[in-house]
Amino acid sequence: MGRNFRKNIVSDNRRYNEHDDRGKIKDRLGPKQVGFVDGIRGGQISKRHRPGSSKALHHIGLLPDEDLDLDVEVRSDQAGRGRPLYGSRSWRGHRRGNFNRPQHGLHMGKSAFSWNKIILRNGAKYDKMFILKELVQRSSVKFVPICYQVVNSNAFFYVEDPEAGRAIKELDKAIELPDGFHLQIGIERCTPPNVPMNDTLVEKIKLAMSDRYNAQTSALNLSSFHKSFSGESFYAPLWRSNILSKVVEVIVDHIPEVVAIDLSDNKLMSLDALAPMRLKLEKLSILYLKDNKLCEMRGFEKLRGMKLVELKLEGNPLKDRLGSSYTDSVRRIFPVLQTLDGKSLPKVIGFDDDGTHAVEMPVTQPKLLKSAEAGNLVLQFLEQYFKLYDSDSRQPLLDAYDENALMSMTASGTYESMKAYIEESRNFTRLSSEQRKIKLLRRGRLPIVSFLSSLPKTQHDPTTFTLDLPFTSQTLMIFTVTGMFKEKETKSKAIRHFNRCFIVVPRGSGFCIINETLFICNPTASNAKTAFTNPNSSMQTLSQASVNVDDATKQTLAKAFSDMSGMNVEWSVRCLEENQWNYDKSAKIFQDLKGTGKIPPEAFIKT
Repeated sequence: MGRNFRKNIVSDNRRYNEHDDRGKIKDRLGPKQVGFVDGIRGGQISKRHRPGSSKALHHIGLLPDEDLDLDVEVRSDQAGRGRPLYGSRSWRGHRRGNFNRPQHGLHMGKSAFSWNKIILRNGAKYDKMFILKELVQRSSVKFVPICYQVVNSNAFFYVEDPEAGRAIKELDKAIELPDGFHLQIGIERCTPPNVPMNDTLVEKIKLAMSDRYNAQTSALNLSSFHKSFSGESFYAPLWRSNILSKVVEVIVDHIPEVVAIDLSDNKLMSLDALAPMRLKLEKLSILYLKDNKLCEMRGFEKLRGMKLVELKLEGNPLKDRLGSSYTDSVRRIFPVLQTLDGKSLPKVIGFDDDGTHAVEMPVTQPKLLKSAEAGNLVLQFLEQYFKLYDSDSRQPLLDAYDENALMSMTASGTYESMKAYIEESRNFTRLSSEQRKIKLLRRGRLPIVSFLSSLPKTQHDPTTFTLDLPFTSQTLMIFTVTGMFKEKETKSKAIRHFNRCFIVVPRGSGFCIINETLFICNPTASNAKTAFTNPNSSMQTLSQASVNVDDATKQTLAKAFSDMSGMNVEWSVRCLEENQWNYDKSAKIFQDLKGTGKIPPEAFIKT
């Protein structure tokens, strides 16, 4: 008796249990993670015991590295048959009793078809466990017999390692049978056997999965899954898409609380069947896919959104193909990943909120003015400018521009929805012609106003305006105004967002524009809802325009105004409300009224 069977087989009357290497999975998962070691049997997949279990074969080792023709469907009348390869030879092609003759295909080395069909002549007369025990005990190469079947007087099974096939062939006529005859062994190279999906196979799959599920750690070990059926007349390889789909369906239906799944060593070439796991297995955080045949990261797109913290992909061709970009490519799909191939990953530095702590955003201000006095002048200028811009004729804008002024426009959006703007957009990322870049830069007030007149007629909403005035001097001012407008004469009446930056210089009693940049795009859905909600808004009320202020912002503004003015919160709110929550305007009016002594003493009483 070989050492493999001394531990596992006592007599033919006892239940046999094959060796389970799940105890070694701890080294793969690490001591701090969910393990696949034996624990309380899950029982959530199937409660039934497996009658007549033949788990007596003690198998160790990994799958061979050869590529298999995993998509071959063997269509024959009998399940489990593999298709012989052209030029291979078996006992059928020899004279009676001449099984020592060298066969073609046994010495051809590794190929795409590395499976071998082992044919035992007259094997149907003998006990299966006796034959397999003798073969495993005497073979110089460990192997797992797949799909053991009896056809007429012969028995046969499959092995996936060509070296194991050669080792078994060397035992031809070397094993004496109980009746005194010697076991005659034939071999032929073939594709992997095919077992059609049926209810019986589904039940066998559930039993095997139940044996491999650790309920204590919510971990499912499916590595080398087809080896679970050694010595049986069937098997379930996960590289077959229908088998993998059924396994995923069982997981989703029976153990949706699973935390860790090991799919290593299954010759997987596609992950399409794993797509349901993305939405159904919310607790899944550990996934092992090492030692498979995955070649591209594109297949992982179906798993995007899974919150995996640990992933193993070593042993797949994609790792060598991606080279130095391997880690970044994986993290783009699984951004919260912490461990890749057993190595801890550094924290990603980015601008996304990781949800670990609340972030208080600054209060939205409709205006940011370096000088309140300059701000009032700019508001008057903008009121006159946009009143003319929204009129039926934009020719009066000639007086607003300097004789040598420069102006350019850029736009962002689809060509179909923004054709009038995209065709005249001076976007350097899309322009390659230097001549075109120069042409789209308008020089002089006449070309500028002529260009503005060619754009669609508009109506601006001053309640959406924001104003930034970062620089002022006696000779120059720079300010930016943003907001929304709608097209008056187009069929869509589309609402657009704009950003205009002006550089102006004093000229007479007003200002003159020497440089302007205009940017136009489509607004966000939330911003578009806030536009034109006030039917009474007009350019005459631009100086009083303010953005919509929510309750939280009002409280913040009231407290800040109270601290600045010394008034209590009630009077601060009153001052802000009378000025449409315009903080700068409220502050100016407060200073004027305080200087003339018109603010009553009770306004400064704080309780």
